[in-house]
Amino acid sequence: MMRLVPSAEELPTGSHAIGLYGSRTEAARTMGSFLRGARSRGQRAMVLTSNDAMLTLYRGEVRKQAPGLLDSVRRIDGPHARPTPVGLRPIPEVLEFARAHPEGATMSGDTIPTFLDRRSLANILAYEDWFDSLRPFPHRGLCPYDLTKIPVDRAHEALERLARAHSHGVLSTDPNPGVRFLQLLLLPHVENPPAEHLGWLARAVDLGLMERDRSEESVELTPRGANFARGLLGLPAFASAAADSSRSRRRALHGRADRPALSRFTPEE
Repeated sequence: MMRLVPSAEELPTGSHAIGLYGSRTEAARTMGSFLRGARSRGQRAMVLTSNDAMLTLYRGEVRKQAPGLLDSVRRIDGPHARPTPVGLRPIPEVLEFARAHPEGATMSGDTIPTFLDRRSLANILAYEDWFDSLRPFPHRGLCPYDLTKIPVDRAHEALERLARAHSHGVLSTDPNPGVRFLQLLLLPHVENPPAEHLGWLARAVDLGLMERDRSEESVELTPRGANFARGLLGLPAFASAAADSSRSRRRALHGRADRPALSRFTPEE
């Protein structure tokens, strides 16, 4: 099972990790922390991005958190994993860097979440399965994922597959309650889930926003929970939850609006 660590700095050698985030600034802070870990281990590092704005944010964080590794952050054109006859595979630059540092290196590319959408999700998940099959290796790898870009109706599948295909993870601390809510789907696949998050998950199940499968080994969004998540993320609701919406309207008319406590999914001030 995937093991959580408090920060990307603490990701150990040999890890293939996911870093969940809800905003560009959070993504940049996580990447700076990841490179701070490289500096403390004396490892060479490579971070690839295809986004000019992220390049600026990453470099700003690296200046603060890992001086000396600024040149490790580079811009590339397009994603760092490209289609091949056997699925997505890293571009040659990534493979060459890994081979050049058999003692271990710190590596990350953020271009998968940049190109993540409903059509590309299956190929991306297959790529993560393949990459994880390469372990054990001497490197530290971080795969950033923007929780606001994962299709809500496939969030259960995506997050469960990502948890199974990574050794470690860093949860988002973004204040967006939609981000906090969606990452609860990871918890059944985590070796050391935080007690506070387990409480939030239990609350979500009690409120009918999530449900456990028969084996109790997985949770998924109910139609009502999917609409709840989409509302928190500022997305339009699913028409398939019309019955739930109608029920909520009836309760609202009688002064009993069916609104789960958002504070259960937001950080305490």
